[in-house]
Amino acid sequence: MTTPSLILLTAGVLMMLSVVASKMSDKYGVPALIFFLGIGMLAGTDGPGGIDFDNAWAANMVGTVALAFILFSGGLDTNWRAMRPVLARGAVLSSLGVVATAALVGLFAWAALGFPLPVGMLLGAIISSTDAAAVFSILRSRGVALRGNLRPLLELESGSNDPMAIFLTLGMTQIVSVPDFAWSGLLVAFLVNMSFGAAVGLLIGAGAGWLFNRIRLDNIGLYPVFGMSLVLVTFGTAELVKGNGFLAVYLCGIMMNRSDFAYKRTVTKFHDGLAWLMQIFIFLALGLLVNPSHLPGVAVKALLFAAFLMAVARPVAVAFGLWGSAFSMRERAMISWTGLRGAVPIVLATFPLMAGFEGSDMVFNMVFFTVVTSVLLQGTLLMPVARCLGVDEPLAPRPAYSLEIERFGQMQGETQEVEILPDMPVVGMAIADLDIPDDVIILLIGRGNDFLVPRGQTRLRPHDTLLLLGKGPTVRGAIETILSPAPVARVVNLPVDPLATLPLSTEEKYISKQVVVVGYGRVGRRVCDALAARGIPFVVAEQTRELVEELRGRGIPAVSGDASTAMALAQAHVARAAVLVITVRDAMKARQMVDIAITLNPDITIMARAASGMEATLLEQGQKGKIFIAEHELADGMVRDVLKCMRAGTPNGGKPAQKG
Repeated sequence: MTTPSLILLTAGVLMMLSVVASKMSDKYGVPALIFFLGIGMLAGTDGPGGIDFDNAWAANMVGTVALAFILFSGGLDTNWRAMRPVLARGAVLSSLGVVATAALVGLFAWAALGFPLPVGMLLGAIISSTDAAAVFSILRSRGVALRGNLRPLLELESGSNDPMAIFLTLGMTQIVSVPDFAWSGLLVAFLVNMSFGAAVGLLIGAGAGWLFNRIRLDNIGLYPVFGMSLVLVTFGTAELVKGNGFLAVYLCGIMMNRSDFAYKRTVTKFHDGLAWLMQIFIFLALGLLVNPSHLPGVAVKALLFAAFLMAVARPVAVAFGLWGSAFSMRERAMISWTGLRGAVPIVLATFPLMAGFEGSDMVFNMVFFTVVTSVLLQGTLLMPVARCLGVDEPLAPRPAYSLEIERFGQMQGETQEVEILPDMPVVGMAIADLDIPDDVIILLIGRGNDFLVPRGQTRLRPHDTLLLLGKGPTVRGAIETILSPAPVARVVNLPVDPLATLPLSTEEKYISKQVVVVGYGRVGRRVCDALAARGIPFVVAEQTRELVEELRGRGIPAVSGDASTAMALAQAHVARAAVLVITVRDAMKARQMVDIAITLNPDITIMARAASGMEATLLEQGQKGKIFIAEHELADGMVRDVLKCMRAGTPNGGKPAQKG
């Protein structure tokens, strides 16, 4: 008997096996989708699992929802700056290239394999979209990348060609299954479908960043949930107005990627994991839906079909789409070979199954067999082909952890990341030569698996990730300067206040794993003296310029400024500090310092003073460390001495103990 507990157990086991199988994908260089499909087939009717699943409508529903989230995640993770140089060519490949592939394959299925012409064209439409994610998963597992603009072109093509393939499939399904279907209406339907879908995606995507920044949710975990709701609203709205929902969610993701919204990294990572979950759902469902015992009956035709697709249709479509471009013949050959088929064609093959026309089962099996053949053959030979064509290169190291700082609390200004691409003119330039505003700070540089504290002489390298801090308009202006095709070297001017920043000659030990002491009054001075006596490096942040000049005269690193602002704490390099000691009396300003410090450095330990329990409660929220209340510390010190005296048997002849 099938019970809810058994269903949940089975689903959990299948998902767990799929996640574990992804490790085998990395090891053997075969896309994970093959393992996901294999697990689904083993669990199905013809496998040891014996699960009877033949509901094409349910599989199509799962596939549609999953594809919406996958495409949104792809758009959200799209580096638009990298796409710009290949935008025109990518658009041609994802539209006219898809039509050319569908037409060529459809004619072959009709002329060589004996399918009726409408069914052959339906097969061509279904199989016309590509899956570049499978390509890049293989390359990453081998530590290899593709040179030049190959990667952005393939990413753009694969992310944007699904809507065209879906439209063609739905149109051809109607032609095959609906008698006397009017062909003339397809052109109008195409224009409405694409234009309305694009409009909905662009409009919602443009407003999504604004919504994220103003909704002010109390729980951070609700921001990804809000992102999920945007996907459903975007897709549903586009479909409701007869637009293309898949195009809408993809463009919505791209628009959100271009905006700077609250908890962007959290939302992006969540949707990346959700996209993986959706892929597992798709392939498990489709693996369950297929009957492996039916595949041998279409094996010969499917192999010929796949061979024509890989050897003729794809290369011709690529040659057409890249005609007159700057891509070399080797690069065009690589683009032709990386036209792997993935989830979308198998999902699209469920539309004929739902239509139920004669031969729809054979269409599904043909597509399934072709996708598996494409992935196994092209995926396995991907590395040798790339190496033979000379278009591979070592994968550039990327930071293991994001440099993003989430905005919350009383932090002033905003932070933004910018990635230095290999073809940018700023590659090789020193930080001091960048013509960016003086009130914009480069906090950190992510390079490989390391974080670097930038100095004036630090030179930028390809794939460096810069974390900038400043006011919104100025930091965006700085990014435009960095991304400019011809950046202007800055004219070096002396800073308005040289005491506001540490000298370039400051030793590394004072800007990494150091102690930052805010305030140099009586308490701050005692803390600094104790640290100096023990050889512990520290930096002082003090608002009084005379004290800062005195400290620097004694060789003590110090910066002048209000430490309740992000700029002053950033100049003391709190982002790389081990401990922050706040010795000022103002509890409200101290609270702002705590918020800023945690934002810049979530792992920092904070010590602060408080005048009362209420102030201590205010300062303790959300930070690790200790709050010292003056009266409590005095009482604790006296108690310690009393206990020490009692254990020693009333020393000093009964005289009171003296505190030094």
